Amino acid sequence: YYDMKALGQPMQKAEWLIKPTVRVCASTQVSYMRVERAMRYWEKNGYHFDGIIPDTSPACMNPRFGEIIITLPESGFSDTHLASTRLYVSNKTGEIVKAKIHILPKYARKERVLEHEFGHALGWEHYSERYHIMHPLWAHGGYTSTGVRKR
Repeated sequence: YYDMKALGQPMQKAEWLIKPTVRVCASTQVSYMRVERAMRYWEKNGYHFDGIIPDTSPACMNPRFGEIIITLPESGFSDTHLASTRLYVSNKTGEIVKAKIHILPKYARKERVLEHEFGHALGWEHYSERYHIMHPLWAHGGYTSTGVRKR
């Protein structure tokens, strides 16, 4: 049991001022339908995306301006994590300008993992309410989206 007052509200450290495009590296083996499902979760919470682009190039690893890229983990990736996300935020405006989701194929298919990482790519930090999409521990997470609707 968690006391909501003790938890406060989920925190968003930055946000997009444009609709990001999602580029999926073929090496991740993440299906179009899987990405679409994760995007739909966030669209139901008021976020908008500018489509999905599959990328079969072997050099698919770095996000371009206005993109969320889904790619394989780099060396040094902790195997204690199912995935991780890096945000690139403008020093001038404070807005998110690109994001990079690192994920292994076996975890991309796992329930809620990609939805959670999209949350990070949209600027949301971990939030320890049980069953919340942004819970830091997969086993304690769920699809609750309290506090993460687009403002």
